[in-house]
Amino acid sequence: MATRKLRAFKNWMKSQHVECSDALDVVVTTNSSAVSVRALCDLNVGDLVATIPKESCLTVKTSGARQMIEESELEGILALAVVIMYERSLGPLSPWFGYLQLIPYSEPIPLLWSLSQIDSLLAGTELHKIVKDDKALIYEDWKECIEPLLTSVSLQLKAEHFGVKEYLAAKSLIASRSFEIDDYHGCGMVPLADLYMCCLNY
Repeated sequence: MATRKLRAFKNWMKSQHVECSDALDVVVTTNSSAVSVRALCDLNVGDLVATIPKESCLTVKTSGARQMIEESELEGILALAVVIMYERSLGPLSPWFGYLQLIPYSEPIPLLWSLSQIDSLLAGTELHKIVKDDKALIYEDWKECIEPLLTSVSLQLKAEHFGVKEYLAAKSLIASRSFEIDDYHGCGMVPLADLYMCCLNY
């Protein structure tokens, strides 16, 4: 399964003119379904490891959700989360399907833990109150900014793709994988580059 997804991703990269250096190889990790980037030789500071057109990056400006987001006056991380949920809701019809089907549904950050897990695992730490407060604020953001999109007859969004769970999952990907691209695109998902990032994280 992972090998097939990786092959689909590499085909997607070619279609989007995303180029990876011959000095690197994107592989499925042995005894795991995780995808990692492996250096085939020594790399020096300044070596070009990839060429990634900005048009291939998943941002508010490149997504099919752009008009909906701009008309709703959503911005920043919240807007990018809506972009991810929207493109995921399209399945194979999304121009980023080859990329989205490769990356995990979510990343294992504390925000995705249940309240009981937060209480048992973080009790006595500074993170305990911070994570609980952040979860409450994220729910408020969803209630105020995303739920109204689901009631719009003109948008015809499917609620199962834009719930709190999906919003938290999208936020976890942004927290661990997103990049600040430029002033025009703002923050976005950068296919291939985020695989390097996650290799460093793990």
